[in-house]
Amino acid sequence: MAALVLVAASARALAECLRRTGLPDRGTPLLAVDAFGDEDLLAAVDGWRQLPLPDLRRPQRVVATVEALLASHAALSGPRTPPAVAAGCRVDVLLGGGFDGSAAVLRRLADRYRVLNTSPHSWAAARDPLLFMRLGIRTPETRVSPPTSPFGWLRKDANGSAGLAVSAAAVPPLQPPVAAARPRGSLYWQRRSVGVPVSLLFCAHAGGVLPVGVNRQWCSPAPGLPFRFGGVASGFEPGPAYGDAVCTQLLAAADRLTAATGLRGLASLDAMLDRDGQVDALELNPRPTASVELYDRDAPGLLRLHIAAVLGQALPQWFAPSGSRALAVVYARHLVVAGPRPESACDWRCGAMVAGGAPLCTVHAAGDDALATMRRVRAAARRLSAAGSPGSGIGDHAPDGRGFSYNAGEPSSGHRSSSLGRDHA
Repeated sequence: MAALVLVAASARALAECLRRTGLPDRGTPLLAVDAFGDEDLLAAVDGWRQLPLPDLRRPQRVVATVEALLASHAALSGPRTPPAVAAGCRVDVLLGGGFDGSAAVLRRLADRYRVLNTSPHSWAAARDPLLFMRLGIRTPETRVSPPTSPFGWLRKDANGSAGLAVSAAAVPPLQPPVAAARPRGSLYWQRRSVGVPVSLLFCAHAGGVLPVGVNRQWCSPAPGLPFRFGGVASGFEPGPAYGDAVCTQLLAAADRLTAATGLRGLASLDAMLDRDGQVDALELNPRPTASVELYDRDAPGLLRLHIAAVLGQALPQWFAPSGSRALAVVYARHLVVAGPRPESACDWRCGAMVAGGAPLCTVHAAGDDALATMRRVRAAARRLSAAGSPGSGIGDHAPDGRGFSYNAGEPSSGHRSSSLGRDHA
């Protein structure tokens, strides 16, 4: 390949996963387009270009940014630039979070490059709000027109990510600018489900589904954003009372979804686990999600698995690690310019101007089981968030607007959303 370009709201985790597994091949540049350009990402890639979060849904802006990145990298590399890049030969693109409802972006990129994701058709099919009901998969009642009474219902946007487009149907939606940019027909309504938010990370391939692991998710609520993504813990075991029933239900749903949509590669099925051990499917995310890096840190190779499945090749051998890892997003409490990097943080950019409510950084934890790891990482996130006040050294109040601004105008970024009293990943 001439170059491999990552395109995501936040590309750091994908870049690190690729490097751990030895991709791309020696001599092939790894480039990235994302909204943040944090220090960890820049250390993992050979070139980067910013794509503001509001532009994630705009196919022309996404393609133009990728083209500009390729051109700038070629110019900087000079005679060392691989001839294929300079000649416009094959470039591979891998999409991460931020595009869940934007199959049009995938289609536009696929017209110009080889996209290492599931096909635009299967991507769009996976995001159909009525898909679960059509396939007879257990799910809360879902409809594309408002219910007669909004109480007990959630309003969701099929183009949303990170829980930012999920709200109680009885409450007027926040963020008018986001609503104004919403494609017609993207809203739907779903009965609110109560329980434990979980997800299944799996790899869909021509022969069926390979499960990677079951995860526990949670929210980090904010005013007007009750379902904002908070974090995810890998290796979740529901408990001996349920046995293998929860994983069996999730895997059966994933298998049926893969057969119906033609899905290929890593994907995640969000669900709600009730007290009786029954699972309600909530959302299907047809791309590598936040939980990928949790497994890949101890067992590198998940993106090789993903790429092989997308290209129709034989899947390489991969074994899930034992124990649990977790990540949590730390959100800025107010407008700050990020100061020196805290020891426990990743996804950090010193000097970045971070809007109140925007993701400031990510913290990680490891342990023997998902619940303990979840508690540990959430406590770390709370400590770092509390430290992020004026004069703390984590970030300084920024009344003059100086600094590298990556998030003004949008409250958050990232992965997709669910409909719970719960969480995401």
